[in-house]
Amino acid sequence: METMTDRLDTWVELGLVTPEQAQRIMAYERGEPDPGRGAGGAAFGGASGDAPPAPPSGPPRAERRAVGPTSLAEGLGYVGAALALGAIGLLLGELWRELLVGGRLALVGVVTAAVFGAGAALRSATAPALHRLTNVLFAAGVAGVGWFTSVLTGDVMGMDWDTRGASVGAVMFVLALGLQLWRRGWLLQLAALFSALFGTGMALSVLDPQLDLRWYGLSFAAIGAAWVVLSRGGWLGPRVLGETTGALAVLLGVQVGGWGDARTVTLAIGVAIALLLVASAVHGDHLHHLVVGAVGLFAFSPQLVFELFGDRIGGPASLLLVGLLLVLLAVGVGRARREVGPEHAGGEGGS
Repeated sequence: METMTDRLDTWVELGLVTPEQAQRIMAYERGEPDPGRGAGGAAFGGASGDAPPAPPSGPPRAERRAVGPTSLAEGLGYVGAALALGAIGLLLGELWRELLVGGRLALVGVVTAAVFGAGAALRSATAPALHRLTNVLFAAGVAGVGWFTSVLTGDVMGMDWDTRGASVGAVMFVLALGLQLWRRGWLLQLAALFSALFGTGMALSVLDPQLDLRWYGLSFAAIGAAWVVLSRGGWLGPRVLGETTGALAVLLGVQVGGWGDARTVTLAIGVAIALLLVASAVHGDHLHHLVVGAVGLFAFSPQLVFELFGDRIGGPASLLLVGLLLVLLAVGVGRARREVGPEHAGGEGGS
């Protein structure tokens, strides 16, 4: 059921099915009654022994008429958002310093409320294009709330930069995570993860400005690991995006922690994590693990070589290591393609 849920989430994001269709499919897989069936219980409105009618050769006329207006609405929404951002940029460049605190709060509040209001008005839209537009509007609203919090904590409450940033990150994370759990959009998921990392870094600076970087790295890696677990368990979607961004956050934590005191040990841990990701990709069909693992190997391995062997032989050893990594990457790509290929071929033959 987790695999089916992940696939349906991906299909909804791609616009292949509507959210209502995805719910009906999940209800059918659980064995629950389908409200779309007729009173007689037949799936196609006839008797249980009757053959279902032949599917139409093309989409219904109402759906064909809806394609044009839906795409037009999405395009107009993006153009309007771009114009609004341009206008805000001009206001920031020319009038922001001249505005009083009340004027700044009013400007940011009106923009944020307008964006959230537009998203709320489209929240029940089932068309894929409008569903995407709604998620974009909500993500922009999350950024607006962060901006409003920054003005409030800085200009009104007089907080320092670190405390101000921690407050902004916390507010944005709570709002973005709630919207992501409701809407399950990739942009909202990225906003939630970025807010978590940003807010955590600022909060650590508030606790101790002289804190060693390894604690920052450990915190970022813990957030990334939690993100991977939540995505794999179906709490965050799309699953592949959550696993990829979470793994990248883990690597970011390793890199940040690598500039601390225990640099050699931290880089060795990063290489081990990257190797585990590559092994997962080689033994399965997780191409995103292969990509993230390859990034980690190419980032940490040369640094570790220079830490162990120094500048004299670090260069040739790094060159040799990069060559071996390319061979390993080629093996992983070939193995993944070999395992994924028969599945797609079988699916096409069956259809």
